[in-house]
This record gives sequence, structure tokens and C-alpha cells, in this order.
Amino acid sequence: MDAPRWSLSADTLHARCDPETLGFSRTDELEPLAGTLGQDDALAALEFGLAMRDPGFNIFVLGPDGSGRMTAVRRTLRERAAEEPTPSDWCYVVDFADPRRPAALELPAGRAPELQDQVGRLMDELRRVLPETLESDDVATRRMSIVNERARAADEAVEACRREIQEDPHVALIAGGEGFTVVPARGGEALTEEAFRSLPESHRDEIHQRMAAARDRINSLQRLLHQLRRETGAEVEAFHKEVAGSVVRPRLAALREAFREVPSVVAYLDGLEEDILEHVLRLAERRETPSFPFLEEVSDGDFAGRYDVNVLVTHEPGSGAPVVEEPNPTLKALLGQVEGRMRFGVMVTDFTRIVAGAAQRANGGYLVLEARELLARPFAWSALKRALRTGELRPADPGSEMGLTTLETLEPRPVPTRLRVILVGQPTIFYLLKGLDPHFDELFKVKVDFAGEMNRTPESERGLAAWIARECQEGDLLPVAAGAVGRLVEEATRATGDQRKLTTRLHLVRDRLVEAERVARDAGLEAVELDQVEAAVQALEFRESRPHRELLELIERGVLAFDPKGTEAGQLHGIAVLYGGGLAFGRPIRVLASAYAGKEGVVNIERETDLSGPIHNKGFLVLSGYLGRKFARTYPLILSASLSFDQLYEEVEGDSASAAELYALLSAIGEIPLQQGIGVTGAINQEGLLLPVGGVTHKVEGFYAACQRKGLTGEQGVLLPRRNVENLVVRREVREAVAEGRFHVWAVDSVEEGWPILCGKVAGEADAEGEFVPGSVYRAVQDRLREWAETAAAMAGEGALLLASGSPEPLLTTTPRFR
Repeated sequence: MDAPRWSLSADTLHARCDPETLGFSRTDELEPLAGTLGQDDALAALEFGLAMRDPGFNIFVLGPDGSGRMTAVRRTLRERAAEEPTPSDWCYVVDFADPRRPAALELPAGRAPELQDQVGRLMDELRRVLPETLESDDVATRRMSIVNERARAADEAVEACRREIQEDPHVALIAGGEGFTVVPARGGEALTEEAFRSLPESHRDEIHQRMAAARDRINSLQRLLHQLRRETGAEVEAFHKEVAGSVVRPRLAALREAFREVPSVVAYLDGLEEDILEHVLRLAERRETPSFPFLEEVSDGDFAGRYDVNVLVTHEPGSGAPVVEEPNPTLKALLGQVEGRMRFGVMVTDFTRIVAGAAQRANGGYLVLEARELLARPFAWSALKRALRTGELRPADPGSEMGLTTLETLEPRPVPTRLRVILVGQPTIFYLLKGLDPHFDELFKVKVDFAGEMNRTPESERGLAAWIARECQEGDLLPVAAGAVGRLVEEATRATGDQRKLTTRLHLVRDRLVEAERVARDAGLEAVELDQVEAAVQALEFRESRPHRELLELIERGVLAFDPKGTEAGQLHGIAVLYGGGLAFGRPIRVLASAYAGKEGVVNIERETDLSGPIHNKGFLVLSGYLGRKFARTYPLILSASLSFDQLYEEVEGDSASAAELYALLSAIGEIPLQQGIGVTGAINQEGLLLPVGGVTHKVEGFYAACQRKGLTGEQGVLLPRRNVENLVVRREVREAVAEGRFHVWAVDSVEEGWPILCGKVAGEADAEGEFVPGSVYRAVQDRLREWAETAAAMAGEGALLLASGSPEPLLTTTPRFR
């Protein structure tokens, strides 16, 4: 069984980081890392995306969780935004021509609060000054003069009408509360109804005509009086506007001068002046505090806030472009909302209740969102796309998004979209959106792909050391000795499962650093040493390895069948990788094969019971192809065989057991005993090459742990594909066992190379006629298959004779069937 040619040394099972090559004693000697480690390509793509100003060049940053993508985005945006111009302020004001559609005003950075304050001060002053002005003696005298002048004209018209009617002896005027009443008369004296009826009919008719004419004259007088009243009101109103204008215009002129470089504000102030003069009397009313607060709302309505300025977004001048990160991107948090309030059971609102969302606050800068969070919020993704496609930011209306009938509300005019959106998410989300959303490519044209790992070079090792130095500095941690840094580098390699790589998921490294620092601090040390990192790693594995410990206990007690001693034909141990408690570990699984003459072919019991996944099924079919390629070139395979996994009750997936299945099957056919202390992992192709599989580190460590529980013999080990050697990053305990010869790891390139290790025999080469070397494994298999084929042929011949004489069909056919 000894096969040093394929045996790996302890050094090849691990990629050690020599502290001497790092060039420092402690991390406090290093210059902390200034940027992002191992993501040069992604950072270049990010810089490109941020430099593009055309619409649609929004950015999707993808990468595995913990790869530093969000940290890199924050740092890059913070540095870039500080150098960019500060965007405009925005505020909402009433549109005096269409109050349902508030106007959005754009102002230079920092000036929206100034406008709000100045207009507020102006209105407070006008509410104080206008009543005083309109109630002054001079204004009252002039107003009374206008009223009296029209009153005299009215009196003169009334008197003229009265005299004109009284000149007619047939009618008389009687004054009443509602005006004048015309009655019949004789000689100017009113007649009673009885006296009027006693008059001749011709006389009564004449009186009726005279009364009708008098009534027409009175109606004409009433129209004149109404006209005089309107003229009085108009003249008084014009006088009030003139007086108010002398108060308002100088004050607004100063405000216009302050904002003369903002045309939209000047236009708003023009409308403000006109509206104030239009409602001057309402503004001049002296309002007393009512007994009940709600009465003020009833009497004043929304007029009190008509001249307010609602600052939507403001920026400190010179602060650079805004960078807004919204962790909870609901529709309201993303785009803002027109909020309402209850008034006597009715929801009411006005433009002062328009609130900004993250998109408005980020306008002119950058909006950073977690893609997963955005897609999880109802209507948020559709609303964001609409804002980017239309170039308009409108406050959200959840009711209309859901298609509900809503009460009439405000329709604020939109703010132009001038922001860059950066979505951060996992690759699966990126590719789902790219494949399913027709607008995604139009709106997110820049892909920034953060890698989950980087090449392990001396430069990257020192870069990781500089990153550790930065973490220590920013987190106020103890410095880390070079030996401890080297151990953390090794852990970064282990996280990738590749000796040539380092993980970029640096939070894993930081977790070990923080735990080791706590151990060192509790011990009163001045720096984190190798022992503290080793203790932190072991503590983590112990916390997360309870499922593995319980499984090893079952193996030790014999509940799970595992006997890594001696030899058996037709069985071998494969190795599965299980996940429990956040930790992956290997579990030995016995592969059993049975083979005999028959027509069923090779049956996969897991497949027949629907416990086999598609990849495992593929590997099983490849195994069948290899069998036919090797042994069915000169005669057909007459074979019935079955393969199964002992005590495995969940679905089997993956092809890493293909090699173990093939070894067990051929062992069963040729009755060749196999070493039971060797675990086998590896996929195969139809030529018999061993192909790399995943999780080899966990498989080696798991098989070692199981053998240790049952007792190490010095002959146990794991056989794996040579292409997986660089994926081995095993723990020190296993490496020490390998170095001392108590455990072994073999690496082979093909199925044939594994036979000397498993049974002490070579596979054997076939000659020109297809005959394998006598005494080899494949010769034993070939002889057994030939024996079965010849037996089947003989039985088929006898069956033909029986069939010719009327007997039933033969029991065996020479055509095999593989499932």
C-alpha cells in the first residue's frame, strides 16, 4: 500500500506565511493602508462610472457579502464628493395661479432657508403694520370721504326719485324697512283699498299705469344705488391697495434685490406682491386667540400658511456634493411624501407638508442603496426607475401606486433629477435584474465587480498587514506582532480554499483580530502575538463545531458505521461535506457495491429512491461510460450491479463521490479487497482522469478526525485529485500527523494511479488485443466480466434451442441496460 510517489508531504498541505518576509516586527511600525485592498479592477470601474455624467450611467456594485464593497463605495464617494460643487437648494411655495400645484423653486446652496426666513419676517411685519396703517386717522378720513361722497350721491338720487313720484297725484310713496312701497293715491293722499275699489274702472286702470311707472322708477333707483355701492367698494379697495402698496412694495423691493440673481424667486415675489394686495383686508384682520384652538382652523382655514416657504432641501455652501445612504428605502423614505393631517375627520394637506426623501436630499450628488433592501420594499424599485427614466423627482403617492382611489390632493411640480444612484448587492441580484428587468441595462450601465479573493503575493501579504495596521489604529486595538499577522494571512488563505489566494472578505480576518486582541488585552500584553490568534481561531471553531462533535461521537459509539481498518471487497469510504453551525466539516460515508451476472446494468439506489441530485446522476452516468470504455470493447457487458451510500438519508448531490463509487464497483466485480482506512474523493471523466472537487480541506480534516476517534493506525489517509493539492489548507494538527507518518494524503491524476494505494496492485495496461496484464486489477475485472458474458451467451444459445422447440423466451439477453 505504501506509495510514496503519490504521497504528499506536510508542507504541501498548507501555505505558510513566514513572518520574516513581512519586513516589520509590529503593525504600529507600518503606514496604515489608505485605500481598498485587492480590488484594483473594481475601483477603476467605480471611478469610471463616477466620472460619467450622461444619463443612465448609474452604477451597480456587486460582490460577495463582506468583500468591502460598501466600505470602498463610501470612502470613494466621500473623497470625490468633497471636491465637487454643492448642488442647489429647493423649496416649495404656493402657485397663486394654481394652488393645487405648488411650485418648486431652485436657489443657490444655502439660500432656501434665507428665503424662508425673509418671507416669514416680511409676512409677520405686514400682519402687524397693515392693520395699523389701514386704521390710521388719515386713511380712515380718506376712506370716510369716499364713502360719504357716494352716500351723498345716493341720497340725492333717492330724493330726486321721491320728488318725481310725489309730483304725480295718483300715487304715493310709503317708506318701509325694505325701501319704498308705491300705493294708489288721490291728490297725493293714499287711498284705502275700499276707496280704491269704489273708483271707476277707467280711473283704476290709469292709477295702475301710474303705479307701474313709479315702480320702474324705483327699480332704476335701486340699480343706481347698487352701482354706487359697488363703486364705493371698488374705490375703497383700490384705496386700500394703494395704501397697502406703499407699505408692501418697499419691503418687497429689498427682498427682490437680495435675490435678484434668482429669476424664479423674483417671479415668485412678483406674484406674492399681487396676492398680498388682493387679500390685504384679510391680512389686516386682527385675529384674537379663540377659546378653542380648532376654531382658528375653522375660521382661518389654510390662509395663514399661504405665504410660507417650505424648504425641501438645503446644503451648506462649499460642502460638496451630497452622499446619501438610505438603509430603509421604503417608498416614502426614498421619494418623500405629501403628508396629511386630520381636520374634523377629514384628511387635509397643503404645500408646507411636502417632505423630502433620500432621492431629493441626494439630488446633485449620490444616492447609495442596498439592492436587496430596495427590492424588498413595495413599489420602491418601480418608483426609482420612473424617476431616473423621466428625469423628474416627485413626492411619492402610495395610494396611486397601489391603484387605489384617493381624495383630491396636491400635485407638486417635480424637481429635475440630477443624482447618480449606486446600488450595492450580490451577483445573483445583479444578474436577475439584468435578465428580467427590461429597463435595467438602460439605467445601470456601469458594473463594478468586487472579487471575493485576490492573488496571494508578497505584496498582497504586506497589504493585508497594512490593512491590519489601519484596523488597529481606527479601532484603538493593540498592535499585532509579525507572527500573528502571518497567522491571520494564513486564515485569509484558508477562507478561500486556495493556497494562491487571499480572501477579500476582510471582516472574517477582522473578527479573528478583534477576538485575539481581547485575549491579549485580558492577559495584559502590549501586542497581539501568535498564540492569541491561534487561541481565537480554536475558540471560534469550538463554538461552531458542536454538530461535528456530535457526529464524531456517533462514529465513536458505532452508531454511524465507520471502521477504518483492514480490507474489504466492494466497499470504500467516500467523504461528504456537511454544514452546521456556520462551520463546514467532512463526514466519511461508506460506499457499498454489489455486482453479479445479469441484464440490469449498474443501478444507483439513491437515484432510484429520488435521493440523488442531477449533478450526482451525471457523475454516475460518467462512471458507467468509463466502465464500458474500458471493458466492453471486445464483448458486451453482462452485468447487474448496485451502488448505495450507507446511513445517508438526505439527498445526495455533487459528483465528488464518482471515484469512490467506481473503485467500489470494480472491487466488487473483480473481488479485490480495498483498504478501509482510506477515504476517496474526486470526480472522474470517461477517460478516468480525476477531476478537482470542492471542500477538500474539510474532507481531509473530517476524515482525519473520524479516524482519530476510531484510532490512528499509520495506514489511514485520503486519496484526492492532484489538481486539488493547491486547495489544501489544513490545520496544524493534521499536518503534524502527516509529518509523523500517522496519517497520509495522496494525490493522483487518474483512477488507475489510485489502485496501488487502495489495494497494492496496479490497474494494468491493455495490449493490442484488449487483454490486460495478468495479476492486475483490471485483468481480474476483465476475467470476471468475460466469465459472465460467456455464461450468458451459452444460456442464450440454449434458450434459442428451447424457443425453436416451442419453449419460452430466454431468461438472459446479451444487451445490457444502464440506468
